Amino acid sequence: MSNHTTKTQWVHDSSYGSGSVGSSLRRRSVPNCRCGENVVVRTVTDALNPNCGKKFWGCRNYKNSSDKGCSYFRLVDEDDVVDERDLKIEKQKLKIEKQKKKKNKLKSDLARTRKWLIMALIFGFVCFGIVLVLGTVLVCKTTSMMSGIYLK
Repeated sequence: MSNHTTKTQWVHDSSYGSGSVGSSLRRRSVPNCRCGENVVVRTVTDALNPNCGKKFWGCRNYKNSSDKGCSYFRLVDEDDVVDERDLKIEKQKLKIEKQKKKKNKLKSDLARTRKWLIMALIFGFVCFGIVLVLGTVLVCKTTSMMSGIYLK
Protein backbone atom coordinates (compact mmCIF):
# COMPACT_ATOMS: atom_id res chain seq x y z
CA MET A 1 0.00 0.00 0.00
CA SER A 2 1.54 3.29 -1.10
CA ASN A 3 1.07 6.53 0.76
CA HIS A 4 2.48 8.82 -1.94
CA THR A 5 0.85 12.18 -2.58
CA THR A 6 1.31 14.10 -5.81
CA LYS A 7 1.32 17.76 -6.84
CA THR A 8 1.98 19.13 -10.34
CA GLN A 9 4.80 21.57 -10.97
CA TRP A 10 6.05 23.15 -14.23
CA VAL A 11 9.79 23.61 -14.56
CA HIS A 12 11.55 25.30 -17.49
CA ASP A 13 14.29 23.04 -18.76
CA SER A 14 16.32 23.85 -21.85
CA SER A 15 18.76 20.98 -21.39
CA TYR A 16 16.15 18.24 -21.32
CA GLY A 17 15.38 17.21 -24.90
CA SER A 18 18.23 19.31 -26.25
CA GLY A 19 17.92 17.71 -29.70
CA SER A 20 14.60 19.43 -30.39
CA VAL A 21 14.06 22.93 -31.71
CA GLY A 22 12.99 25.47 -29.10
CA SER A 23 12.75 25.04 -25.40
CA SER A 24 10.54 22.66 -23.54
CA LEU A 25 8.68 22.66 -20.30
CA ARG A 26 8.87 19.66 -18.12
CA ARG A 27 5.62 18.85 -16.38
CA ARG A 28 6.34 16.78 -13.42
CA SER A 29 4.12 15.27 -10.85
CA VAL A 30 6.15 15.81 -7.73
CA PRO A 31 5.31 13.01 -5.34
CA ASN A 32 6.24 12.94 -1.71
CA CYS A 33 8.07 9.83 -0.66
CA ARG A 34 7.70 7.85 2.54
CA CYS A 35 9.87 10.25 4.51
CA GLY A 36 7.69 13.24 3.47
CA GLU A 37 10.31 15.00 1.35
CA ASN A 38 9.65 16.23 -2.18
CA VAL A 39 11.46 14.10 -4.70
CA VAL A 40 14.10 15.52 -7.05
CA VAL A 41 15.23 14.57 -10.56
CA ARG A 42 18.51 12.71 -10.59
CA THR A 43 20.55 10.90 -13.25
CA VAL A 44 21.56 7.25 -13.07
CA THR A 45 25.38 7.28 -13.02
CA ASP A 46 26.17 3.60 -12.44
CA ALA A 47 27.75 2.37 -15.70
CA LEU A 48 26.70 -1.21 -14.91
CA ASN A 49 23.05 -0.20 -14.64
CA PRO A 50 21.06 -0.61 -17.90
CA ASN A 51 19.33 2.70 -17.09
CA CYS A 52 22.66 4.57 -16.97
CA GLY A 53 22.23 8.17 -18.14
CA LYS A 54 18.46 8.16 -17.65
CA LYS A 55 16.77 10.57 -15.30
CA PHE A 56 14.72 9.38 -12.35
CA TRP A 57 12.67 10.77 -9.49
CA GLY A 58 14.39 10.10 -6.21
CA CYS A 59 14.08 11.29 -2.65
CA ARG A 60 16.47 13.93 -1.38
CA ASN A 61 17.51 11.25 1.07
CA TYR A 62 17.88 8.60 -1.65
CA LYS A 63 20.23 5.86 -0.55
CA ASN A 64 23.55 5.46 -2.26
CA SER A 65 26.22 2.82 -1.74
CA SER A 66 27.39 4.24 1.60
CA ASP A 67 24.09 5.52 2.95
CA LYS A 68 20.91 4.02 4.37
CA GLY A 69 18.37 6.51 3.04
CA CYS A 70 14.96 6.47 1.45
CA SER A 71 14.47 4.06 -1.44
CA TYR A 72 11.92 6.01 -3.51
CA PHE A 73 12.74 5.60 -7.22
CA ARG A 74 10.77 6.21 -10.43
CA LEU A 75 12.16 6.75 -13.93
CA VAL A 76 11.18 10.02 -15.62
CA ASP A 77 8.86 9.26 -18.55
CA GLU A 78 8.98 11.00 -21.90
CA ASP A 79 5.36 11.94 -21.11
CA ASP A 80 6.76 14.23 -18.43
CA VAL A 81 8.16 16.48 -21.19
CA VAL A 82 5.77 18.87 -22.93
CA ASP A 83 6.79 21.21 -25.73
CA GLU A 84 6.35 24.87 -24.82
CA ARG A 85 4.33 25.48 -28.00
CA ASP A 86 1.83 22.80 -27.01
CA LEU A 87 1.45 24.47 -23.63
CA LYS A 88 0.83 27.85 -25.28
CA ILE A 89 -1.78 26.28 -27.57
CA GLU A 90 -3.58 24.76 -24.58
CA LYS A 91 -3.51 28.10 -22.75
CA GLN A 92 -4.92 29.86 -25.83
CA LYS A 93 -7.68 27.25 -26.17
CA LEU A 94 -8.65 27.82 -22.54
CA LYS A 95 -8.57 31.57 -23.10
CA ILE A 96 -10.82 31.22 -26.17
CA GLU A 97 -13.31 29.09 -24.23
CA LYS A 98 -13.34 31.66 -21.43
CA GLN A 99 -13.95 34.47 -23.95
CA LYS A 100 -16.79 32.50 -25.59
CA LYS A 101 -18.47 32.02 -22.21
CA LYS A 102 -18.04 35.72 -21.45
CA LYS A 103 -19.49 36.65 -24.86
CA ASN A 104 -22.52 34.41 -24.33
CA LYS A 105 -23.11 35.89 -20.88
CA LEU A 106 -22.89 39.42 -22.28
CA LYS A 107 -25.36 38.50 -25.06
CA SER A 108 -27.87 37.14 -22.55
CA ASP A 109 -27.40 40.23 -20.33
CA LEU A 110 -28.00 42.47 -23.35
CA ALA A 111 -31.18 40.58 -24.32
CA ARG A 112 -32.48 40.83 -20.74
CA THR A 113 -31.68 44.57 -20.61
CA ARG A 114 -33.46 45.17 -23.94
CA LYS A 115 -36.54 43.34 -22.64
CA TRP A 116 -36.60 45.52 -19.51
CA LEU A 117 -36.13 48.66 -21.62
CA ILE A 118 -39.10 47.76 -23.84
CA MET A 119 -41.25 47.06 -20.78
CA ALA A 120 -40.19 50.39 -19.23
CA LEU A 121 -41.04 52.27 -22.44
CA ILE A 122 -44.47 50.62 -22.66
CA PHE A 123 -45.12 51.42 -18.99
CA GLY A 124 -44.04 55.03 -19.59
CA PHE A 125 -46.37 55.43 -22.60
CA VAL A 126 -49.28 53.89 -20.67
CA CYS A 127 -48.67 56.25 -17.74
CA PHE A 128 -48.41 59.21 -20.14
CA GLY A 129 -51.72 58.19 -21.75
CA ILE A 130 -53.43 57.90 -18.35
CA VAL A 131 -52.11 61.32 -17.29
CA LEU A 132 -53.24 62.81 -20.61
CA VAL A 133 -56.78 61.39 -20.24
CA LEU A 134 -57.06 62.44 -16.59
CA GLY A 135 -55.71 65.90 -17.41
CA THR A 136 -58.21 66.31 -20.24
CA VAL A 137 -61.10 65.20 -18.00
CA LEU A 138 -59.96 67.59 -15.26
CA VAL A 139 -59.65 70.49 -17.69
CA CYS A 140 -63.11 69.75 -19.13
CA LYS A 141 -64.71 69.62 -15.67
CA THR A 142 -62.95 72.79 -14.60
CA THR A 143 -63.97 74.56 -17.80
CA SER A 144 -67.59 73.47 -17.44
CA MET A 145 -67.64 74.61 -13.81
CA MET A 146 -66.11 77.95 -14.72
CA SER A 147 -68.52 78.51 -17.58
CA GLY A 148 -71.44 77.83 -15.21
CA ILE A 149 -70.18 80.49 -12.81
CA TYR A 150 -69.82 83.13 -15.52
CA LEU A 151 -73.24 82.42 -17.06
CA LYS A 152 -75.17 83.14 -13.85
